[in-house]
Amino acid sequence: MSNILVTGANGFIGKNLIKKLKENNEYNILTFTKNDTSKDLERLIKKSDFIFHLAGEVKPNSTSQDFINSNVNLTQNIIDLLEKNNKSIPISLASTIHAKLLKNEYGITKRESEVIVEEYTKKYNQNSFIYRLPHVFGEGCKPNYNSVISTWIYNSLHDLDINVFDRSIEMSYVYVQDIVSEFISTINLESKLNYFEPKYIYNTTLGEVVDFINEFKKNINNKDYDIKNNKFKQKLFKTYRDYALKVKR
Repeated sequence: MSNILVTGANGFIGKNLIKKLKENNEYNILTFTKNDTSKDLERLIKKSDFIFHLAGEVKPNSTSQDFINSNVNLTQNIIDLLEKNNKSIPISLASTIHAKLLKNEYGITKRESEVIVEEYTKKYNQNSFIYRLPHVFGEGCKPNYNSVISTWIYNSLHDLDINVFDRSIEMSYVYVQDIVSEFISTINLESKLNYFEPKYIYNTTLGEVVDFINEFKKNINNKDYDIKNNKFKQKLFKTYRDYALKVKR
């Protein structure tokens, strides 16, 4: 049985990844959260056979030091602890398309995290997987945090206004269930440092997203409502329905 370490285990992607990993009895799941210490991390790393490094700062209003601590320093700490314990194991890093642009602290610090993993990979000839993700949506994402989709769905279900500054703004999205399945596929993959883009990316506009959400609100209780030939809309409705069920509880 492989010991799989997930950092950022309490985050949106982390929770969905762990739920998916639990479907396979071959994996023993180890979790690291922001409430754990460096000693906890070392203890977990000693046991690990593979690391999904999902932890990081994403909130736009975070300070520069927050981004450095959560994105750069934590990644370096993981590598340092691996070296300290004479371990060389594969790492899958959740990065961002902003690491290409370097226009904000989030993108800059994520790029620095990528470089740390690159250097580790080359030094130890180890497998690593760096996913540069666009915006991620799906079940379990917090509203009023860093996802406009989750915020708008929350507003829709609570009869609050949905404010769109510019309907024409183009967006690229990935569905969380798709991405965690891709992550899991890397566990047994041989890849000496590869950058990956998600297999399924959905391009849309903010206006289209709002129109879909408004349509869902009208049809949430319509048993005959059916979406055909639009995978993004289908997955967005699945997300909407999941939020709606939680509101009813």
